[in-house]
Amino acid sequence: MTLASWKTVEAAHAHLAAQPLHVTARRTSVDAFVWKAPHLEADVGKQFIDDGVMSAMQAVATERNLPEKIRALFAGEVVNASENRPALHWALRGNGKGIPAADAMYREAEKAAAFALKAASGGLGFVVKTILHIGIGGSDLGPRLIWDALRNYASAGPDIRFVANVDPEDFAEQTAGLDARTTLVLVVSKSFKTPETASNAALAREWLVSKLGETEANNHLAAVSSAPDKARAWGAADDRIFPMDEAVGGRYSVWSSVGLSLQIALGADVWTRFLKGAAEMDVHFRDTPLVSNTPARLAMMDVFLHTAAGIPSRTVLAYAHRLRKLPDFLQQLEMESNGKSADDLPGGRLDQTAPIVWGSVGTLGQHSFHQLLHQGTRLSSIEFVAALSAGAGDKARGRALLANAFAQAEGLLGGRSAAAAEKELLGRGMDAAKAKAQVPHMHMPGDRPSTTLLLDDLSPESVGALVALYEHRTFAAGVLWGINPFDQWGVELGKVLAEQLDKAIAGDDPGQRDPSTLRLVSKARERF
Repeated sequence: MTLASWKTVEAAHAHLAAQPLHVTARRTSVDAFVWKAPHLEADVGKQFIDDGVMSAMQAVATERNLPEKIRALFAGEVVNASENRPALHWALRGNGKGIPAADAMYREAEKAAAFALKAASGGLGFVVKTILHIGIGGSDLGPRLIWDALRNYASAGPDIRFVANVDPEDFAEQTAGLDARTTLVLVVSKSFKTPETASNAALAREWLVSKLGETEANNHLAAVSSAPDKARAWGAADDRIFPMDEAVGGRYSVWSSVGLSLQIALGADVWTRFLKGAAEMDVHFRDTPLVSNTPARLAMMDVFLHTAAGIPSRTVLAYAHRLRKLPDFLQQLEMESNGKSADDLPGGRLDQTAPIVWGSVGTLGQHSFHQLLHQGTRLSSIEFVAALSAGAGDKARGRALLANAFAQAEGLLGGRSAAAAEKELLGRGMDAAKAKAQVPHMHMPGDRPSTTLLLDDLSPESVGALVALYEHRTFAAGVLWGINPFDQWGVELGKVLAEQLDKAIAGDDPGQRDPSTLRLVSKARERF
């Protein structure tokens, strides 16, 4: 980075790197490294940071004018400079009253809420037992995450099945055993021409027509789109088409009509609680000074870890089955938002920005890739996500779940010394020579950094707060890197090229392309 304050960050990094992390982690004030926010806390006591690092990152935040950028975000001003738009996803949670664009979104939200109630109560002319939600990217990942997280609250509502992959086997799997007479098909697509979604929308209509006939099939269609003409041509009636606002990016859009399937299945009460938890996190991020602002401090830590310290990835480990889709959701949120190299300073380029985000359910990962985390040569910043309500009422299993998360974090930090490994082997009765030969395989270096995000519970409020925390953390990190976290030109390029190559495979002139792509097109033409 070319910021004047960055030299102080580099000096703080050099000072911190001079001693092992497990020494740094013996902090005089544990509470200072437990950052609280509505419905959760972030324990960063095992992270590769100290007071000097955070002080230096506060200076970066000042130079990047993060407080002003936060103010502009919540004032509805343009923060997406490359597309000249505000970012109003937060306003969908209720804190945007008085901002004209937000007020317009509230009116549309009321229409969606009325439709959700109508669908759930049999007002569409049939009992909705299943919602087939068709979308991809931000039109899919957010709703999937929230449905998994909160479906236990939908005891009387319909089920939701999701279709995203253009491979027709995905559609076949999700419709297997479905009764078309009790299925509502909801297509979520801003343009209504995203190839994967358009293909699955056509498949869904064909499936309904084959089961119900043309007229009745249309009664089972609804759409969330900014292209109402295309939604109408597909068969959705005007009162079943809900707009998507340009000021709400796909990966930030679960709070909008993109979450309509959730509103129907979860019900108004649970949906309102979900929004409320997120709105509480909005207020915290908007009104709390940076020195105690949890999303902002996590963003400062991220920028330090992944740029100054050069840690290339963050591993998200959800110690809650209901949050199993969290790593997938965060991959899009963070890597699509901040996976960029263009600094907003004139002509600026950045060397290392958003980390590679990956992970899984923690207890499953313990039996696969945790081996690499403990003894591998590639360092990752680990993020454990757990809830104090673990175990779904089964206290013994809840304790075991939390114990596993805490133990992994402790083991990553402390490791196992060669002396401790040798003592353990000798204690098992192994002879000294064999023990000495075995020690290198049992030695674990430790000093692997981790954060523990601990939720109060897995209530709608806590889940809403968690997702909003990640959104604000991503925005703040983008500001600190000098990145616009609300555009996605890399994604757009792929869409354009895919359209061209689809035509080329069908027989059109492929044009000037690299030899490998031309060969692949030629191979595909043999089959299509």
